[in-house]
Amino acid sequence: MQYFIQWQRYRKYWWSSVTTTPSLFSINDMKHDVGRSDVNITANFKWGPQVVETISINTNGSEIINKNMISNTSCLTCTMGLETAFVTLLLDGLSNATKEEYLRLHNKMAPYKISFALDSEEPKVLSTLQDLAKLLFYKLKSKDISAWLPNFTLPIQSQVKENLHLGVTYTAILNENTLSNGIFHLLNSSTMLRVVKQHAVVNSRR
Repeated sequence: MQYFIQWQRYRKYWWSSVTTTPSLFSINDMKHDVGRSDVNITANFKWGPQVVETISINTNGSEIINKNMISNTSCLTCTMGLETAFVTLLLDGLSNATKEEYLRLHNKMAPYKISFALDSEEPKVLSTLQDLAKLLFYKLKSKDISAWLPNFTLPIQSQVKENLHLGVTYTAILNENTLSNGIFHLLNSSTMLRVVKQHAVVNSRR
């Protein structure tokens, strides 16, 4: 029974770790039957609770070790559906939608970790920034970091908004100064704060 309780806490922690609302989940009271106990992990949305996973332990089993010893065995199972998990993550994102009207997913669930936006109206600078973005994109892909490379046909604010709508965790905003000093702004979709970063790869400017 100790492991049963520990596993409940572990599974609840897992659900909290992949959503933007850690307090969303709770563990219901145990239901006991002959040789069996069940408990549900529930997502408590505003419109009502939703069972996302059922944890069960069956203590009816026994195993013969030798002629003189019989060891009692227990079977611990977790039951959940892929569709239920997917809908739960989407509902969590919808319930935390921002004023910009984009789906706020946990960064572990984001389809892309990083994308780019170019802040320049000069055609020559913009062309060079596009080459730089492509170079950074392929370097990230080579490190198995999921990245999204836009076509950069939109204005800067629309580029950022498009990345937010796609659920991209970070947007690297490149500008003309990036070409000379390697400094760019990194926008976090969760906090909407910009952090200044520097990358040495821009020193290889054409």
